[in-house]
Amino acid sequence: MKILTPVDIPKPERQIDFSCKILCLGSCFADSMGEKLAQYGFDCLVNPFGTLYNICSVFNSLMRLGAVSGLLRSSDNPLFSKEDIILRPDGKFVTWSHHSRCGLRQTEGTAEDFLKKANQDLNNAADFFCQADTVIITLGTSFVYKLKGTEFVVSNCHKFPAKDFERVFVPAEDTTEMIAQIKAMFPKKRFIFTVSPIRHLADGAHGNNLSKSALLLAIENAGAEYFPSYEIMLDELRDYRWYAEDMTHPSEAAIKYIFEKFSEAFIADDCKDQMKENLKTFKASQHRNK
Repeated sequence: MKILTPVDIPKPERQIDFSCKILCLGSCFADSMGEKLAQYGFDCLVNPFGTLYNICSVFNSLMRLGAVSGLLRSSDNPLFSKEDIILRPDGKFVTWSHHSRCGLRQTEGTAEDFLKKANQDLNNAADFFCQADTVIITLGTSFVYKLKGTEFVVSNCHKFPAKDFERVFVPAEDTTEMIAQIKAMFPKKRFIFTVSPIRHLADGAHGNNLSKSALLLAIENAGAEYFPSYEIMLDELRDYRWYAEDMTHPSEAAIKYIFEKFSEAFIADDCKDQMKENLKTFKASQHRNK
């Protein structure tokens, strides 16, 4: 008797192995997948700008990394400047291009300290991106927030009042175009896209479904390589026992299950034994640090 609907994932011709340098960008599910890859010993950089929920922020981040690394020509200075720095209501220095976790509290340093660290991290991330051959992008939502009076899409609202932003739905056609541009501008890199299984219920149940559907349609229309994490969560792990207590995020067991499905399809078989040994080493190091 079948108790789930298995999602078929054909093995791609090109497999990930330990020679790959992997950049993970996108939603908090990108953090989860990137952390798993790192624990298994892969050379992986995860969300250097912090969590990015939408295609516009991912696109802008890749353009900045490309410009700093020299892979793209830019007439603008891609480094962050003092004009980019904002002070959050809770006293943390950030930029509209970063997630709050990348910020610096006033009690820990000055705006100049934050700017120096932000650009140092940007240069390090650009160096990694220049050498990376694989980029895994997890898109979370089609809804974005623009600063009022501008076309700039913020990566995070940083607890500023809702009146400071305009909430906009990015049509599938626009997302398709940005994905196509990313692939065209970095033709030597492999891009694997996935849609986050995390439910954005702040958009409402219907809004969440519209949002995810637009992302799925855009990735399909762009002809991008795709891993169905969203479908695995929806079809194979549809029971609420696979969710965390907030009933929107996958549980740790669900993340492990989805990563195993990714590993089966995308990671070379001859890496599997070494992955097990690397995980043992990682767990032992975590135990020693407690």
